[in-house]
Amino acid sequence: MKVSQFVFASVLLLASCGQNDAKVAAENQENSPKEKVVANKQLTFEIEGMVCVMGCGGSIKSKLAETNAVEACEFDFEEGRKKNKVTVSFDKNKTTPEQIIKIVTEMNDGQFKVGARESGDISINIKTTIQDVPAPVEENKTRGHI
Repeated sequence: MKVSQFVFASVLLLASCGQNDAKVAAENQENSPKEKVVANKQLTFEIEGMVCVMGCGGSIKSKLAETNAVEACEFDFEEGRKKNKVTVSFDKNKTTPEQIIKIVTEMNDGQFKVGARESGDISINIKTTIQDVPAPVEENKTRGHI
């Protein structure tokens, strides 16, 4: 009888430890720092079905952040307006406009409908003037003579 109790207790202990390990691993994955996303493309689209920016917008941002391809998600939202706008800045090497739209339209059992959309590359304009470029430094090279 004692042997069967010992075996039962051991199995129970091992099973609970395995569950804790899986839970800790999942928590570590969620809390681990994600790679910084550098956006090189932007997608703007109309969206229907948003009730508020805090709830709906927060859900959309969270879901898109899971892709580790989205740097920013901004909303042009007015309460009571049927169509609002979403602008998503993302890394085109990690996702596509089609994938982003698919994620949004499949959320909350199809709550959000996407309308007109446009996308384009994000370019960085750098203006450099002569004053911004450091002058070359020449070393004083003198040769000794014998």
